[in-house]
Amino acid sequence: MTQRAEHNELDHLARLKQAMMRPEFYPESPSEIELRETHLSCVFLAGEYAYKFKKPVRFTFIDCHTLALRYALCQNEVTLNRRLAPDVYLGVFAVSEKDGRLTMSESESKKFDPGAFEYLVKMRRLPEQLTLKALIAAGQVDGDLMRKLARHLAAFHKTAGTEKAQQYGSASAVLQTVTTNLTECLNLVGYTVGANDLASIEKFFRDFVLSHKEFLDGRVRLGEVREGHGDLRLDHVYVHKDTFSIIDCVEFSEQLRYADVASEIAFLAMELDLTGKEELADELAESYSVETQDEGFKLLVNFYKCHRACVRGKVESLKSLEEEVAWDERDAARARARAAFKLAVRYAQRGSPVIVVICGLSGTGKSTVAAALGMRTGFTVLRSDAIRKQVAGLQPEARMPTAYGTGIYSADFDRVTYEAMLRSARALLKSGRGVILDATFKRRADRQKVSAMSSEIGVPVLFVECTAPLAEIRKRLAAREQSLHEVSDANWGIFIKQQAEFEPLTEMACENHIVVDTTSGLQQVLVAIEHALERLYATAPRSS
Repeated sequence: MTQRAEHNELDHLARLKQAMMRPEFYPESPSEIELRETHLSCVFLAGEYAYKFKKPVRFTFIDCHTLALRYALCQNEVTLNRRLAPDVYLGVFAVSEKDGRLTMSESESKKFDPGAFEYLVKMRRLPEQLTLKALIAAGQVDGDLMRKLARHLAAFHKTAGTEKAQQYGSASAVLQTVTTNLTECLNLVGYTVGANDLASIEKFFRDFVLSHKEFLDGRVRLGEVREGHGDLRLDHVYVHKDTFSIIDCVEFSEQLRYADVASEIAFLAMELDLTGKEELADELAESYSVETQDEGFKLLVNFYKCHRACVRGKVESLKSLEEEVAWDERDAARARARAAFKLAVRYAQRGSPVIVVICGLSGTGKSTVAAALGMRTGFTVLRSDAIRKQVAGLQPEARMPTAYGTGIYSADFDRVTYEAMLRSARALLKSGRGVILDATFKRRADRQKVSAMSSEIGVPVLFVECTAPLAEIRKRLAAREQSLHEVSDANWGIFIKQQAEFEPLTEMACENHIVVDTTSGLQQVLVAIEHALERLYATAPRSS
């Protein structure tokens, strides 16, 4: 760009901003006008409406340097955003210059006019206190709202396009997307992210895609890669009682809109994690998985959270470097960028292959913890109760009220069950995946086999021993007996016999064993497990 062209663009921006800060510029003549600026656009909040124009900029991910490109992007923005916010996006309007004065047209511009001064997107203004971001800050978001949002997004994804899924969603395309984003972050090293952190994230990305190539390619064939929103952020989701308006999709990049549905949900879940609301993030992901009956979804959430955190880190870094943004906001953006990259490192570490053994007596909450940890990490959960009945040729929920220590609960059948569980775990670990083993592991010999497998394959192992007060265990087991969908056959009588046989985990090194009281709350338990894993990753020898 020549110095003259750059000067003309700055003059163009200055004139347009000046005109749009005047009430007479707008048909409604609003009494108050507020300007909000990013590195890509300027938004004017004017009464009941908002008006946005795109800056004449060019980055690696967007090109707005000509009026024709900006017009096309404005039209794209309206068309695409009407999918999730049909009543918000009112159209594209031209700005004209006459006698040195800038005015806005009263009707939509359906055709590009090269003589126009600029083009604006007109939107109905939504109350900021209704964004998810504001509602969370006010303590008004709960699991029920997350379940409703999950259903809303599932319905949207069901009808979203899949025409270019292969182009953008194959394993090779996914790897290119995540590594290209990291390449664009290289110039941020030492500013908002460390070199070692970026390297560890890249290794996680490459190892994950290599280990899951066939699975990722299969997601395309299953129709799980779709043209979605692309920028599902807390401040883009507005809540009106039981309905949602979701604005500001990525209009400038088909590549960024096309992604696995897990990537879309992961973006919003990552935002929730950033705000310290991991329980809401887990609820959103779990509810979406249940709503869509998409079992493969769970495996991908942590991977895409990591990618989306890196995207957020890059975008916030760019904002912090934008000279036209106020200094206090630039500093805040830099802090947000650092937090996002730090979170990405956590995701990368969380997704590294490991064996987590959730053990303890029946009724202590093992399966609840294992399922929640599986959603958070993407690891496969292998539950002994389900494997036992599978080996016996039974349906998971079939009741087997046999005497303790007989039938499918005999010592011999225990051995067969644990062997089957460890075979499955071994195959998963060798393919580069982490596993969660959900079983009592009351015998020291069974635990030693897991430790031996850990050493052989070269991945760390953590035993999480679940406990709870006896009164709570008895209450849980009584409720379990009444459930029609429970896999376990354990009751209070079985618990008493297990308790007598349980061999304490005294053989475990302290770094490989933690004890958690599941009545302290699921989130607190998950945090304790993650902290233990962080310590384990830092000290355990790893395979090359």
